[in-house]
Amino acid sequence: MRILLSLVLMLNLLLASNIPVTKKSKKQVELVTTAAESSNFYDESGQFDVSRYLSQVYGFLPVPILITEPAIGYGGGLSLMYLHDKLAGKKSASGRNLPPSVSGIIAAGTENGTYIFGAFHAGYWLEDTLRTVTFLGYPNINVNMYSKNRPIELKIKGPILYQSFKARIQESNFFLGASYMYAGADISLDDPVLDTLFGNEVSIASLNAIAEYDSRDSTMSPDEGMMLNAQARFFNEAFGGDFNYNALSAQTLFYNTIASEWHVDLRLQAETVEADKAPAYLYPFVMMRGIPAMRYQGEHTALAEVQLAYEFNPRWRGLVFGGVGKAFGEQILAPSVSFSDAPKRYSGGVGFRYLIASKFGLRMGIDLAQSENDSALYIQFGTAWKGL
Repeated sequence: MRILLSLVLMLNLLLASNIPVTKKSKKQVELVTTAAESSNFYDESGQFDVSRYLSQVYGFLPVPILITEPAIGYGGGLSLMYLHDKLAGKKSASGRNLPPSVSGIIAAGTENGTYIFGAFHAGYWLEDTLRTVTFLGYPNINVNMYSKNRPIELKIKGPILYQSFKARIQESNFFLGASYMYAGADISLDDPVLDTLFGNEVSIASLNAIAEYDSRDSTMSPDEGMMLNAQARFFNEAFGGDFNYNALSAQTLFYNTIASEWHVDLRLQAETVEADKAPAYLYPFVMMRGIPAMRYQGEHTALAEVQLAYEFNPRWRGLVFGGVGKAFGEQILAPSVSFSDAPKRYSGGVGFRYLIASKFGLRMGIDLAQSENDSALYIQFGTAWKGL
């Protein structure tokens, strides 16, 4: 899986907890002005807004976790975070807003028995010219993988360590970096053939190279800008694992305001793995709203997703979204299929966003998504696309 499903959830939480103050629209500035002298949780007009609270919070902060990923079921948990500075804190010498470093612990679980607990640190160093993420935890994941549309229950548990470093190139929006991931995994599958092939206690370790460009006006609720992320992952026994193979991934996110009330966003993503050397449960998969994680896996994946949002007023937005993806190349217990012959996997839906923190331009809401075989509800904190 993509550095294990639990780690994806963990990194999304880290992204949600680090909200840099970014440039704001005129409408957002007007809302901030009216909220400045109001209570911590409401603006002057009586609308719910947590800008003042987030501006003042410092030290320990409990954050509830809501999980709505259909592959593992509904669930929740709690993270106790420590903010090393205020969210609306310092600026760099060049005027960039500097997010605070965050440390914390996390515990969460879902209705199908999946759970995770661990500790993390997201660090912003040297005026945000160096970014680090550290995570140490223990996940227990129950999820289905598929062979010829037949679900196969996969259980994976064990300790996991993740460490990343990214350095800003001078004062640009370019970052270069590296990361390391290690998982000591106990794997079991309810298919006897696959369990014989892959069910075992294994070590999975990789050293990864990262190149990134990020000009978004917010990491959580962007209206403008783009994010490009490319990673090369090298799994090798020399790094402490039991497998020797390579994987590549690339993602592009575009955010555009085409009129004062209209916003069009685009996501493109592709991944590939050396399938003849990688275990089947680590194949890339099509991941879009409405499609459960690991539902469509293959040696290669590619997808495109577009989202159109309309701003009814400064607080409320409605949106529609849709996408198409393919999994091709080597398949799990199935013949290889070319890109042109691989079936298209569609998904789409509707949702809304509410401007919950006008000073930060932070929005949250709900998405309802549908694919050919599944439907899902997602509680979104910021953008639905968090990046690789």
